[in-house]
Amino acid sequence: MKRLLVLLVVLFTVFSSNTVVAQNWLMQNSNFPADVFVINFSAVNNQVCWAVGQKYPANSTPYAGYIRTTDGGTNWTLNTIPGITNGYLAEIFAIDADTAYVTCYKLVGTTGTIGIYKTTDGGVTWNRQDAYNSSQTGPGFIYFFDSQNGVVIGDYLETYTTTNGGTNWNPVTMPTPLTNEWTWLGESRFTVSGNSIWFCTNKGRIFKSTDKGYTWAVILSESQYYDWRPCIAFQNEQIGIYSLNMAANATDHIVRKTTDGGTTWSVISDPVLANLAPSTIQYIPGTSSTYILVAGRVATMKGTAVTFDAGETWTLLDTTGCFLVNFASYAGGWGSQFETNVVYKYVGPPLPVELISFTATSNGQKVILNWSTATELNNLGFEIQRSAEGKEFFTVGFVNGHGTTTEQQNYSYADKNLNNGKYFYRLKQVDFNGSYEYSDVVEVEWRAFNSYLLEQNYPNPFNPTTTIGFGVQNKSNVKITILNAIGEDIAVVLNEEREPGFHQVEFNAANLPSGVYFYQIRAGSFTETKKMILLR
Repeated sequence: MKRLLVLLVVLFTVFSSNTVVAQNWLMQNSNFPADVFVINFSAVNNQVCWAVGQKYPANSTPYAGYIRTTDGGTNWTLNTIPGITNGYLAEIFAIDADTAYVTCYKLVGTTGTIGIYKTTDGGVTWNRQDAYNSSQTGPGFIYFFDSQNGVVIGDYLETYTTTNGGTNWNPVTMPTPLTNEWTWLGESRFTVSGNSIWFCTNKGRIFKSTDKGYTWAVILSESQYYDWRPCIAFQNEQIGIYSLNMAANATDHIVRKTTDGGTTWSVISDPVLANLAPSTIQYIPGTSSTYILVAGRVATMKGTAVTFDAGETWTLLDTTGCFLVNFASYAGGWGSQFETNVVYKYVGPPLPVELISFTATSNGQKVILNWSTATELNNLGFEIQRSAEGKEFFTVGFVNGHGTTTEQQNYSYADKNLNNGKYFYRLKQVDFNGSYEYSDVVEVEWRAFNSYLLEQNYPNPFNPTTTIGFGVQNKSNVKITILNAIGEDIAVVLNEEREPGFHQVEFNAANLPSGVYFYQIRAGSFTETKKMILLR
C-alpha cells in the first residue's frame, strides 16, 4: 500500500519539486455577503460543514452570520445567530449536522454580546450558555472531545471546561499571563490530539494541557517572536508542526517540527516552504503523517503544500492562495481566501492514507485486534505479529487484504491461549509483489477471569481524574456509581453492557469538593464498594 503514496507524489511532481501541475480546488457559492469572509470552518465529514464569517477588514463591523452545508457544499445555507449585538463570531465546533457551538467576542473597551452559543436543531434555535459573563472580550477557541466533554479558551487566556455538553462551564486556573498577552483567534492557532491541547499567544508562548484542558503549562516561550502569527498542528501527542510569520512582514517566516510534544523544535528546511508564508497548517485526520499547509496572506507567497512524512519533505500542490483550510478526512476539505467571500472545496486526489486505526483489547478470554484502512493498493494482507517484551516479534496469524480499493475496510483478529501478562502487537502489511511495511506497535494487558473484580482506583488520592479498573466474568450490564460519605448516589460513571474481561473507566471529579467518596460496582449478582479520596 505504500506505493499509493509514491504514485501520488509522482503525480504532483512530474516536472520538479517546485512545479505546480494541478489546481485542486472547486469554487463554491458560500452565500455570504460580498464583504464577509470565512474566519473558521468545522468540517464534520465530506458532506457536512459549518463556517462562521466576519466582515472585512477583520474586526471592523460586528457580524453574527454563519453558513452550513449538508450536501458537500453544493448548497450553503446562510443564517445569523439572534440576540447578538456588537459581537463578532470567532470559532465554531460542530458535533454533527444538527449540533454545533459558536463563540462570540467583543472588542476591548466596547459594549457588546459575548458568550458561547449552542444549537441542537441545525441552527433553527440557539441558546447562550453560562460562561464569560464578565470577560474583557469573550471566548475564542472551542473544542469537544465527545458530545459531553469540551474546553473553551478566551482571548486573554480565560478558560472553561464542561462535562455535560455545555450545560455547565467550570473555570480553569491558568498560568500567569504576561503583560498584554492574548491568544490568537482563527486559523490554526490551536490544535488537539488525544487528550492534549496546544495553543499559541502573541508573546511567542505555547500553552499545553494533557488532560483535556483541566491543567496547563507553558512549554515554549520565545520573546524574539512577539506578535508573530503562529500556526500549529499535531498528528499525535508527540509529533507536530509549528510555523511563525512576522506580522509586520509576513515574508519572514519559520517552520519547525517537534517529536517530544512541543518541548523542543527543529527547523524544517525545504525549498517549497521557502516560497510560502503559512497561514494555516492542519494534520489530515485518518492519515499516518500527512499535513496540508496553505499560504494566502502574501500575494507573492501563496500556495498549497502537502507532506506525507510529518514535515520532512513537502510537495507544492497549487497556487490557489487559500488562507484557511479544514479537512474532515484524507478525501476532502474546505478552504477560504483572505477577505473575500469565496469558499473552495478540495477536489484533488485523495491525500494518501495507509492505516486509519489499530487497537488491541482484552476480554479475559482472548486479545481482540481491530484495524481499519481507508485505501489499499495491491494489498495481499496482514501478518499479525506478537511480542512478550516489545523487541522480538513472532507471526501468530494472517488476514487477507482487499487488493486495491478506495473504500474503507475493517479487519479483526482474535489471539487466544495466552498466559497472564503484557503483550505487544504489530501488523506487517504485505503487497502482492512481496514488499512490506510495519504498523505502529500497540500493547495490551491480558488476564484470565473466572470471577468479577473491582480494583482500587488509581491514583488515589486524586485530583480531579482517576481510573477505576474492573473485571467481568460473564457478559452483563455493569453499573458503577459514585457515593458521598453518607452513601448517597451522586454520579453514574458507567451503566452499560460489557463483555467478559478486564475494563477501565475514568472518573472526573472536577465539580466535586475535596473529601472521601465511595465507588460501587453492580454486575449481575456481584456488588462491591471501595473508598476513594479527592484531594485538591
